Amino acid sequence: MNTDKINPFKEKNFLQISVLILFALTIWLWHGISVADSGRNAVYFLDIGQGDAELITLASPSGGPGIKILNDTGRNRKILNALDIALGKMNDKYIDLIILSHEDADHSGGTIDVIKNYGIGAIIYNGRQADSDVFAELIKTASEKDIPLIVLREGDSIRYGDAVLSIMSPDDELLGEESNEASIVFMLSLAHAKALFTGDIGWLAENILLKKGYELRADILKVGHHGSKKSSGDNFIANVRPAISGIGVGGNSYGHPAERVLNTLTLAGSKIFRTDRDGTIKIVLDEYFDFDENKNNTGGSIMARVGNIMTGDYKSSSMKIVSLPRAIEDRGDFKLTPFKECSFYEADGGLENPPIIFNEIAWMGAQTGFSHEWIELKNLSGKTIDMSGWQILNENEKIKFAFPQQAFFKNNFIILARASADEVLNLGADFIFTGAIRNSNEGLRLFDNNCNLIDKASGAPSWPAGDNKSKQTMARTSGLTWAASVSAGGTPGAPNSFLK
Repeated sequence: MNTDKINPFKEKNFLQISVLILFALTIWLWHGISVADSGRNAVYFLDIGQGDAELITLASPSGGPGIKILNDTGRNRKILNALDIALGKMNDKYIDLIILSHEDADHSGGTIDVIKNYGIGAIIYNGRQADSDVFAELIKTASEKDIPLIVLREGDSIRYGDAVLSIMSPDDELLGEESNEASIVFMLSLAHAKALFTGDIGWLAENILLKKGYELRADILKVGHHGSKKSSGDNFIANVRPAISGIGVGGNSYGHPAERVLNTLTLAGSKIFRTDRDGTIKIVLDEYFDFDENKNNTGGSIMARVGNIMTGDYKSSSMKIVSLPRAIEDRGDFKLTPFKECSFYEADGGLENPPIIFNEIAWMGAQTGFSHEWIELKNLSGKTIDMSGWQILNENEKIKFAFPQQAFFKNNFIILARASADEVLNLGADFIFTGAIRNSNEGLRLFDNNCNLIDKASGAPSWPAGDNKSKQTMARTSGLTWAASVSAGGTPGAPNSFLK
């Protein structure tokens, strides 16, 4: 066992780090170097504009000084103002650990300013270095200050008292991906609270975490990639089920946070906080309390605004304070439907009496163009069916359409079309799919959210009905066989008219 003592400032107590090499690396924080108030375990989402910075404060198990962990530092020196606002009188200008989720500037750009203005116990990162002058300066400045740089990856952990910070990602595969997917992902676990921090990961890293079977359930979620439309997948959020979701975001041209992500979090019953609207958010992890916004820290709702605080040279904006136990008690209903990712050949057969069928298929396109393809489904059940997570796939899976959350089949028909078909044919399609339906050696399959095969249409070696020259569609008969439509273009959204 190697034991290194980090003592950047001799007049301070030292932060003792013990490194145990077993199956993974564990860093033990024996006691904090700061003299901060140790009364509360808390997570702060810091308002630093478009970027990410979160502060974790952990109370000392012995009643002594606790520790402070800064996860990412935003883009610039705004982090200094944000730390002053968050810590107030607790700010002794010392951070025990800085964790840099990845090298992008909006997560690491403020680190140099923090290093120059604070004592730092150590910096944790994933080992990748950005090819930029800013990141090179960060490494140089840390070296000049004798700040240890420690590489942590999947399987490593940090412990302080009963608190455990477990690194879930990146693994070697993700380290070879673009920087966002290589972000450090970690779970902070305390006796009565768990918080998941996800850096800028998107669907790729999320799906890898799901496939590995990690226990992702957490009370607090640091929403990945500022709520990007290509992050926070339905299945990932269904596994996390956060009571509170925090989004670090400012003015941006990327569409962060995406409306789909906000809807997904809402369906999961999560209370959403955003730094662009709420300012800095402090979440107290282990105390149940009410606040009355009109009484400035006392009274009745789960959050309060603390304003007009002068700290050093900085004047704070308001800070919202949240009791995690109260937020858990007040969380909304869980309405998110988890689903499996299906494959075309996952099952065969199908239901004998399917509630929903392929009813009409314009595999040949239309007289206006061969790409003007559409698919019609018919509800045979006579009931409203929740199709959240249901999927339509073609044989080569170039068409892989998943119905969104809260997709209820209430009427007789649903039309899915390629974008060009919907526009040119004025279909008023319910959903748009991408990919093309091939004219031969093809097939379409409909699966429910658990990948049970509901219905199928086979076009191998050729489609059983429809005409590529006349553009008569392939229509389902009352006996569930197929026939050509009476006229070119068929009857989308209406009862079939077919040749007998």
